[in-house]
Amino acid sequence: MERKILNYSISLALCLLLSLPSGAQNRSTSAPPTKKPATTEKKDAQDEVYYPLYNGVSVGVDLWGSGSKLLGGDFLSMEVIVDVNLKNRFFHIAEIGYGSTDTWSEKGIHYKSSAPYFRIGMDYNTLFKKKFDHKLLVGLRYGATSFKYDVEAPSVSDPIFGGSLGNPNLVDNIWGGSLPFNYKGMKGSMQWLEFCVGIRAHVLDALYMGWSIRFKFRMSSSPDEHGDPWYVPGYGKYGSNTMGVTYTITCKLPF
Repeated sequence: MERKILNYSISLALCLLLSLPSGAQNRSTSAPPTKKPATTEKKDAQDEVYYPLYNGVSVGVDLWGSGSKLLGGDFLSMEVIVDVNLKNRFFHIAEIGYGSTDTWSEKGIHYKSSAPYFRIGMDYNTLFKKKFDHKLLVGLRYGATSFKYDVEAPSVSDPIFGGSLGNPNLVDNIWGGSLPFNYKGMKGSMQWLEFCVGIRAHVLDALYMGWSIRFKFRMSSSPDEHGDPWYVPGYGKYGSNTMGVTYTITCKLPF
């Protein structure tokens, strides 16, 4: 009996020893897997430039009006431009200038006029989202001026019989003859709209240069009863519609 008990105890001990590795293996396999740190994908976000509501004031001058006169043009104009930059997107603009002409037409008529003018309006920068500081501008202007002008068609001397004759270029083909005329100090006024397209390139620090093409549409005009003006300061040749060009140097002020 004691021997059976001894044999049974030995068998039970062997069974326990044999079961230890399998239990350890089961425990190792049943353990939850270690949690790996989550991986995040890095995306290259584009840097956006932030512009405040008030983004400075710029002052510029137009070189085209005076330059064209030096190159033989009929008009002389000097112009100062001031704009307020809002978020690098909207540019509220005021333009004040002085225009004049003193020239003769092919028909021997002398035109003379000079007066100040002004324009107000706004430009829209279509490149306001770009990082660079160049601008592509589309805008609208309202312009107005009040001026005086002279129109003169002097007589010419008769080289054969002496005396004076009317301007031969103004001879009336129906009734004949040509009387000289001379009207000075006539008064006129005009209002017009301008559609503008142009660029403003950043040159250095606070310095910019640019040009624009302007399509001008006459809204209203009041010429003198004795004759229409030939030139309107700020507008150009008198007529229904015309076109102009500006070439400006602009400096952004430090405030």
